[in-house]
Amino acid sequence: MAFLEKSNWVVLVVAVATLATYGTWTLTQALGKPVVEIEWVQPMIYSIVGFVVLNVVGNVIAAATNPKEADKSDQRDKEINAFGERVGNYLIIAGACVALVLTMVAADRFWIGHAIYFAGILGSLGASVTKIAAYHGPFQKW
Repeated sequence: MAFLEKSNWVVLVVAVATLATYGTWTLTQALGKPVVEIEWVQPMIYSIVGFVVLNVVGNVIAAATNPKEADKSDQRDKEINAFGERVGNYLIIAGACVALVLTMVAADRFWIGHAIYFAGILGSLGASVTKIAAYHGPFQKW
């Protein structure tokens, strides 16, 4: 398995874990009180920081398991990476548009913050899933 594929598996696992943890925290609170009263800022910060830190640690571990492969990539790796990043960027842009519309209609900051948060997480998930799928199937440049 190429290092870049391992790296994408790390992102995928960490994104799912941080999203599940944050979602559980938020939904547990939402069962007992109105959404605008949920404590979400600090847990969201922890989730974002945890996502970044765990990705760094995971990539260091992945590189340490096979250091000779960590800095190698071929043309196919570069094309897969570019394609996956485009998919992730489209998801981030879509989420930013949702956040912009929420701002325009003066929605509560809870919804705006979550639109931005989910845009980032879904962008990471989308990019990773796209890249992993491209590694395991026929990849055709568009």
